[in-house]
Amino acid sequence: MEINYLEDQFLSKTLFLHEEFLEINYIPDILIHRETELILLSKIFVKLLEDPFLISRKVTIQGEIGIGKTVIAKTFGKMLLMSSEKRNLNIKYIHINCRKEKTPYNILNRIFFHLNCKFSSRGYSVQELITFLEDYLKKSQIYLVLTLDELNYLQFSNFNLIYSLSRLNETNYDRKNFISLIIIVRNLILLGNLDDSTKSTLQGNIISLKKYTKNQIIDILSARIKISIKQDVFSTELIEYIASQIESSGDIRKGLNIIRNSTKIAESKELDKVSKKEIDSALNNIIPNLQFDIIDSLNLHENILLFSILDSIIDFGESKITFVEIKENYGKLCLNLHKTPRKNTQLWIYLQHFANFGLISINTISKNIKGRKSFISINDLPIETMHKKLGNKIRSFNSQM
Repeated sequence: MEINYLEDQFLSKTLFLHEEFLEINYIPDILIHRETELILLSKIFVKLLEDPFLISRKVTIQGEIGIGKTVIAKTFGKMLLMSSEKRNLNIKYIHINCRKEKTPYNILNRIFFHLNCKFSSRGYSVQELITFLEDYLKKSQIYLVLTLDELNYLQFSNFNLIYSLSRLNETNYDRKNFISLIIIVRNLILLGNLDDSTKSTLQGNIISLKKYTKNQIIDILSARIKISIKQDVFSTELIEYIASQIESSGDIRKGLNIIRNSTKIAESKELDKVSKKEIDSALNNIIPNLQFDIIDSLNLHENILLFSILDSIIDFGESKITFVEIKENYGKLCLNLHKTPRKNTQLWIYLQHFANFGLISINTISKNIKGRKSFISINDLPIETMHKKLGNKIRSFNSQM
C-alpha cells in the first residue's frame, strides 16, 4: 500500500480553527484600537457620499511596520464601498501594494485591471496611460479612491507618478473631480523626494499611527486567537508573554507569526496546548514576512553590506557598530568574493535604504567627537537567522555568475 503523507497530515489532529485568520492579509470584521483613525478617515471623506465629483482628497497614513496602516485603509475602503452602493454612487476603491507593483507601469495596469478596463497597454508611455485613465474615469463617470500602500518600494525616479495622479483633476474645465489618493508610508521622510507642491498636498491630511500599547496588543492577539485557534490552546499568561516580546516594536504581524508558528510546533509534538517553550522556538526562527520580502529584493552588494553588518555584530558581540567597522568587513567580504567594493556614497545610500525599511537604525553623533561617528544597529530581528539566510543568498548569487 502506498504511503501518502499529505493524507496523514490532513487526517491528523489540528489545534487550528481557521489558520487563515492569522494571515496578514486577513481583515477582521471589527478593528480593535484603531477606531479613532477610522473615524478621522470617515470625516475626511464623508462629503463623497453627497456628491463625489465635487471634492478630491489626499491623505497620508504614516506609521511603523505592523501597527495597522494597511488594515485601516482596507477597512475604510470596505466601509466606503458599502456606503456608496447604498446610495447608488459609482465610487471605486482600489488598493495597490507598491511592494508588489514596483513601477508606475505595473501600478497603472493593476488599476485598469480592478476597473475592469480591458485594453492592451503595450506600447504606451506612463503619461499616456495616465491620460487614458483620466479619460476612462470621465467617460464612465467613475470616482476612484486609490490607495498606494508601501510607497517606499516605489523607486524615487518614479515619483512623478504621484505628481501626475495628484494633478489628475486639475485639467477638468467643468471642475469635476474623479480621484482621491491615500498614501501609506513608514515615515514622512520619504515625502521629501516629492516636488514641493505635491509634498504640500499630501501633507495636508496626515494620519500618524502610534504604536500599540502592551494592553492593546494583548487585546488584539486575544481576539485573533479566539477566532483562529481552538479554545484553551493559549493561556492568558502566554498571550501576555507574546505581547511583551513585541511591545518595543508594536508589530502585530510578528505577533501573529509567533502564534501561528508556535501552534504548528505544538502540533508537530502532538501537544494539546502551546507552552512557553514552543513560543521561544518560534521567536528564535521568525523573520517577519516583510523582512523576507525586503531581503529577497536586495541586489548582490546590498546583500554583502547587510551580511557584513550582521557579521560584525556577531563577531564583536555588540548591539551596535560603527560605519568604519562595517566598511572594513564589507571590503574583506568583497575581496573574498572577488567583487569590487562600492564607494562610501553608494554604501550610505544602501544604509538609508535599509533604514527606510526598518531593518536597521542609524545614530550619528558629532558632539565632542572630531568629525561625525555613525553607529548602526539591527532592529528587533533574529540576527542568526538573517545572517544564515543572507549567507545562502550570497552563495547563490556567486554560483550564478
